Amino acid sequence: MDRAKALLGQWKYAAITTDRAVDINGDGIVNIDLYNTQEMQQCLKDNITSFSERGENQKGSYSLNENSLPCSEDSEFTNVEQDNYELINDNSIIRFDNRNEMRIVEMTKERFVVDTDDVLGGKSVIVTITYVK
Repeated sequence: MDRAKALLGQWKYAAITTDRAVDINGDGIVNIDLYNTQEMQQCLKDNITSFSERGENQKGSYSLNENSLPCSEDSEFTNVEQDNYELINDNSIIRFDNRNEMRIVEMTKERFVVDTDDVLGGKSVIVTITYVK
């Protein structure tokens, strides 16, 4: 399968977990599962992640869209993050200009899983994100 082609399109979250329990909402309860608990705000859970191609020999375009539940004064369907990306290391890593890279763990045409390094609740963690079309 061509990962560069499979990556293209709009993706939604199916799962978000961390390798160490964190408390990012400040309620005193730590969790590994950020998606199915109250650790993440509901308005983040419905965000849409998009990957699209540009011209030949140009980096692709990445965006994160608020979708129908905006978190702040942004209106619905506003892009809250935009970046450029390229696939490197035999299409196993998505490298961005500004955000942390994503390591592809698994990929099909309808689902992909990545690991990325982050700091949440004051802890360095590996975040595993599962996306579905």
